[in-house]
This record gives sequence, C-alpha cells and structure tokens, in this order.
Amino acid sequence: MEIENLPNELLEKIFYYLPVEDLESAALVCLPWKAIILSVIIPKSVPIHIKPVHPVTHQLNPVPAMLSAQMMNPFAKSHYKLTISDADLPQTPEFIDFFRQCGPNLKSLALQVMRLTEPILQAFPYLHNLEELRLTTESDEPYGQRPQNPEIYLASLKNLKSLKLHLANYFILQNAPLLNSAPLTTICFERFEAELHQLKPFLQNHSGTLRNLTVRVEEMKPFLHFLNSLPKLKLRKLDVKSAGNEDDFTDALVMLFDQQPQLRILRIGSELSLRAVAAIPKTLFELEELELIAESIHNCKAFGQLKKLRKLNMILYDVRAWDETASLESVVELSLSVTFPLISPAIFCSFPNAKRFYLEDVDDDTLMRDIIVVRTLMEKVQSVEHLDLENYVLKEREILNDSVDRFDRIEGLRSLRYSCRDMSDASLLTMALPELRELYLTHCPRVSFKGISFLTRNCPLLESLQFEYNKEGFNDDCIDIITRKLPRLRRLVLVNLKELTNETVLSIVANCKRLRELTFSYCVGITMEKAEAIEKLSSLKTLRNLVYS
Repeated sequence: MEIENLPNELLEKIFYYLPVEDLESAALVCLPWKAIILSVIIPKSVPIHIKPVHPVTHQLNPVPAMLSAQMMNPFAKSHYKLTISDADLPQTPEFIDFFRQCGPNLKSLALQVMRLTEPILQAFPYLHNLEELRLTTESDEPYGQRPQNPEIYLASLKNLKSLKLHLANYFILQNAPLLNSAPLTTICFERFEAELHQLKPFLQNHSGTLRNLTVRVEEMKPFLHFLNSLPKLKLRKLDVKSAGNEDDFTDALVMLFDQQPQLRILRIGSELSLRAVAAIPKTLFELEELELIAESIHNCKAFGQLKKLRKLNMILYDVRAWDETASLESVVELSLSVTFPLISPAIFCSFPNAKRFYLEDVDDDTLMRDIIVVRTLMEKVQSVEHLDLENYVLKEREILNDSVDRFDRIEGLRSLRYSCRDMSDASLLTMALPELRELYLTHCPRVSFKGISFLTRNCPLLESLQFEYNKEGFNDDCIDIITRKLPRLRRLVLVNLKELTNETVLSIVANCKRLRELTFSYCVGITMEKAEAIEKLSSLKTLRNLVYS
C-alpha cells in the first residue's frame, strides 16, 4: 500500500510521534496531510505556548491579542501553556473570555505565574474537563493573604488526573481536601521540599487511584513509613529525594519494595545501603527504569534477573568490584557516574544492548586513566546510538592511542557529546560518522578549519551542533563552511569562541534556511549590537528560539 493511501486513523497515529518541527514539514506535503495535522494532531496533541516575550525578536508580545486570536481559531485546542508576567493580564476581558470559550475543551494547562491570584483563579470554574494542571509560582509564600472562597475555584477540577507543582504553591497545598473528588493518578512536586503534613491529604485521599508520585521530602524515613501505612496504594512510579543527612531508612524502604512489587519506575535521590540495593532485584521484577545512589553494588549479577529493566542510572562511589560476567541484556539506556577516580573496565562489559550511554567520573586534570579502561570503553560502545562523554573528560592522547578504537568504528552513532581539554583537529579526524545527527563539543581549544572541513564532509546529516571554548583556530571560515555544507542544520550553539566576528552572523543569515535554534554566548569578537543582530537573524523564517548574549 502506498503511503498516500493509508487510512486517516493510521496517519494520525504516525503523526502523533512527530516533533512539532516535522509536523510543519509534513503539513506541506499535500492537502489531506495538512488537514489532518491542523484539524486533529495539533489541537489534540501539541501544546500551544502563549508567552509575553517573542523568543526570536525578544519584543513584548500582545498577549490579550494572542488570546483573542486563539478564540478565533476554528479548531479547538486541548493543550495550552500560559506565561503570565504582567499582573494586569488576568484582569483584561480577553483573559476571562479565553477561558470561558476555550476552557471546557482543555485537557492540559500549564501556568507560569508570580503568584496564583484571585483574578487568575476566576478562570478555574471553566476547567471542568481538565485532566492535567501544571503550576509554576515564582514567588509564593507560606504566610500572607490568600484568595477567599477556594472551593469556588478548585471544586470544578473534578476530572483532574495529574497535578504538577514546580515550586511550592501554598494555595493548592493548603486546600488539598477540595481536590478529593478528583481521580488523581499523578502527583509531581518539584523544586521544593514538601513537608509530610502537606503530603498526607493528597496521599490519603487518593491512595486508591495514585500511580505516579514525584516529590522531594525533608526526611525520607517518616515519609516511607507513611507510604507503607496506605493499604490501597499501588504505585507504578516513585521518584523521591530527601533534603540530606538523616537516619537510616533501609527497613522502611525494603518494606516498601515488598508492598509495591508492581513498581515500574524507581528513582531514589538519597544514598542507599548495601542491603537496600540488594533487595531491589529480589522483589521488583516489573522494574523498567531504575535510578540509585550507592557506595557500591556487591551482587551485580542479581540485577540480570530484572528482565524488563530498560533504563538504568547509577551513581556509585566505587565499581572496582564489578563482576565482568554480570549481564544486563535488557538495558538500552545506561547512565553511570562514578565518584572514585578509578573505573573498572569490567562494568562496560555488562550492557551489550545499550543504545544510549552516559558516563561521568571525577574531573581531575592530573588523572591519567589506565589505557585498558579507555580501550574497553570504546570497544564496548560499538552498537551505541547516543554516546555522552561530556563529563568523562578525556585527554586526546588517550582517545588517539593506537590500541583504542576510534569514533568512526561506531557505525550507527547518531548523537555524540565529547569533551577534551586539549582537543585538536586530530580528534575530529576520527569522526567519519555518516549517520551522526547531533554533535556537542564542550571543550575544543585547538580545533580549526581543517577539522571542521573534515567534519562537514564526513557527517553530512548533522542537524544539531554545539561548540564551546576555543582558544585559536575556530574562525569565521569554520562557520561559513558549516552553514554551506550542512543544509539540514536546525540547531547551532556557539559559546566562548573568541575568533568569530560579525561575518559569522552574515553567514548564518545567508545560508541557514532550516535553522530553528541559535545561541551566541561570550563570542567577544562579534561586536554587532544586539538589536541589529536580532533584526538580521529574524529574517530566518524557520528560527524559533534565539539567545544572543
């Protein structure tokens, strides 16, 4: 069957997985595709962000006019993100008219405000079909005047399934009982420490429906004891961090493992004891994602029993005792941070099917690694598609050692983050990677036109590039060849590149016809006034985000 003959239902499922920029391209293919994307995909799936400052021109947006334009749109949208920096905006007629007309269609709403004031809350009675609410309140305080009659505003959220607070919102925390009728399945409290008395009303009243819990608590032990006291609680995701040093909570955590064997995602942001680590593979057989902090893992073979584990994030002090015969074949995403300055190469042998690999160790400029470690690392990442060595800072003589496999041996590599304090063109000459889409070089002090020219010839599919910190050699000619030879380029980040001048801006304007994100930072040779640079770069019709500092 030809793709143009696919049924609309199947096309909708395909388009659902495309990022926004690809949806824009797909809508240009033919009128039927455009109709599906504009009438179904964008209204149902794509969040519309209404913000007060234009991300490219940096000029103030007329938010009331933007709200009015949304009301005129024939296709009702389901997902909005609204940034309110002007205290007068909620008092405008356009604000309340927008929620009166569009509110009943909303499935998710993200609000970024200074404080949750009464004029903003007046929109809540129109959100009776809302399923996800995300609030970021920048300057809320636990004491002070609160909006009156909270039941008028919160009682309408009867269909709310997901509540996410980024920074504390004390109006919501203090009126938790008013959300008792909502079938909450997800609670996410981030960037603030929630006290146990604030959490209890949410956890007690929603223990039968709650499946996903993300929270930062003051003390881990009493929090875990409280979770263990809820017989109806059946979590699928638990992401919990604590403020710092505290009593040993191993017993409470092991009891939680016994009571929640159905857990799919477990992230513990506090150091676990060896006994707590050993209990994980004995009880949590359904685990798909695990993040832990521990001194070490003694029985690493036991983790091979977690046949459904797909994503593993370990922050360990010491891996010298890792058993090289341990095999975690199900893991496709591995993140490993080691705080002891010596990594055993054995650990690289245990993840044969990893497609994403992140590695971090002690950043010590005086440390010279055992070449066996580097050799084993590069040998065992041959099937990796996304390799992040940005925080595993290598020396160039380590990666260019004759016994070490080069980057170009990783044939399917699509994304590479690499940092090297003495990086030169020699490093780039090992990057003949025809499938590479993203390259981030955060230390490239001696990279010059020779290496960049090789890169553009041998990595023609590059879409995202980031270069940081160059002492000499990275000049306007490098940017000129990048912008001319990489027609698919969508993201370009240039930081602390001292030899770039105003010609770089002109090259980007002339050649980058698909660029969506652009960042200039600390490029002291670019002396063009910010207003002039923004005016020139704004001519790039595809540009969606510009940082110029």
